[in-house]
Amino acid sequence: MNEFALTTYRILPIFAILLLNHPSMNLRILSSFLLMVAWAVSPLMARAESPSDIYADAVESDSGLVFASENATGEPDNAYAEFQEQHAFVTLDMGEDEMGSGNLTMNYLILQYGASYKVEFLNASMDLLQTSSSSFEMYSTEMTIAYEADPYRYVRITNMQDQPWKLDSIAASLFIETEQPVTDVQEPEVGNETDEQESDLPPQGLLIKLVDDGDPMTTVDAAVYVIGADGMRHAFPSETVYKTWFEDYDAVAYIDPTNLANYQLGANVTVRPGTWLVKITADPKVYAVEPGGILRWISSEEIAQSLYGDNWSDQIVDVPDVFWGNYTVGDPITTEKHPNGTIAILSTGEVVYLDTSKYYSLSGDVYSFMRFSTDFSTTLSDEKRDAYEDGGALTEDPNIAYPF
Repeated sequence: MNEFALTTYRILPIFAILLLNHPSMNLRILSSFLLMVAWAVSPLMARAESPSDIYADAVESDSGLVFASENATGEPDNAYAEFQEQHAFVTLDMGEDEMGSGNLTMNYLILQYGASYKVEFLNASMDLLQTSSSSFEMYSTEMTIAYEADPYRYVRITNMQDQPWKLDSIAASLFIETEQPVTDVQEPEVGNETDEQESDLPPQGLLIKLVDDGDPMTTVDAAVYVIGADGMRHAFPSETVYKTWFEDYDAVAYIDPTNLANYQLGANVTVRPGTWLVKITADPKVYAVEPGGILRWISSEEIAQSLYGDNWSDQIVDVPDVFWGNYTVGDPITTEKHPNGTIAILSTGEVVYLDTSKYYSLSGDVYSFMRFSTDFSTTLSDEKRDAYEDGGALTEDPNIAYPF
């Protein structure tokens, strides 16, 4: 029985009882009955005729550890799906004839400090398109997750820690009806307002944080963010990561909570390429970091010694499990060739920047602008240099200095 029939079925007995007991009120009761039916059915009819939307329509699956997972569908309504245990997950379906696109907004409620999540974007075939993970911000109930891959049909959300939290809804930036080819979707035309709009964006590389509230029991004021090219704020998950990009905190600007909220939260900052090697505590594999947070497994100790010297193991830091999803695993390093983003010193004493198959010389001004550090530089022998072409001089490139 559909909702319309069920509603009518429930109201008919009421009408019949009133009619039998008060036959003189036929017309008035009939009018009331019709009004009751119209009132009860109108939202159902509106829902049936409503167009496709940006919210999840259904639960595709869950781990069985999420209470009331269906509450995460539809618009925000303060009805929550509850993630009580670590590894609890729910896979939400954006719609049978819909695909989500663009950044994803999550409405949530934190129950305990330290709660964290992993979001996986999947296509209609359940192939993984992108993964993002981080800790939730305290004193906030909404966050935006940056997404730039192909349109997605499903979104799988997993609780990464024991701390519980609740999910009210998810929303794509826009939806695409799958009856229309994805290739037909065009970006909106941009008029003469482009320059004016771009000028309103905060400067790329701006460092901001909240003023210390003086309470040692709170930590929300400890986070430092950097403004990316997308105009969003990106958090440094640890001081170790921060120090790979900036030497000190002298350039950090302080901001009040209201203005901080004007900047949407983007992906976390990852370890800078050419600095620390990284690993996760549960896996002995050691990775080099390339631009874009790409991890490349160093496949043997011999290769590691050749690239980073006998003390290469001193250059390793552990990345907490919750932040491992900030990175993307790429191809392993199987030859004695340095990963992209390495700062190397030639036998002549010249400092160069390595990228793919070229090396670029660095002047003092460019070196300072890029904020490179010789603390992580490596020696490039003449033999290894022969594997690269001379790319000339590197210029001041914000995409290398501030690739956020």
